[in-house]
Amino acid sequence: MATPNLARLILDDLWHHKGLLALALLVLLSALAVVWSAQESRRLTAQWNTLLQQRDLLDVQWRHLLLEEQTLAEHSRIDTVARKQLQMHRPSPGKEVVVRLP
Repeated sequence: MATPNLARLILDDLWHHKGLLALALLVLLSALAVVWSAQESRRLTAQWNTLLQQRDLLDVQWRHLLLEEQTLAEHSRIDTVARKQLQMHRPSPGKEVVVRLP
């Protein structure tokens, strides 16, 4: 009697149980999809947290800029800068000219 070829026996057995082999492959693919999905979820959560921190930082900067704009736009400050740095003065009432738009 001839000795059976082990590789041939394994292939015959796999072919005979091809439904189980297909299910095993699907389970393996499903497990890999779960791992990928979990990793992608972690990556997106980290990215979300980074974006939230950037938003908060930009919000603080925006508030500082608004305060600076309000400070620079105060009428008394503008009047002081105009008088001291630009040597401007208010014209006398006789020199004022009113421009009317059509």
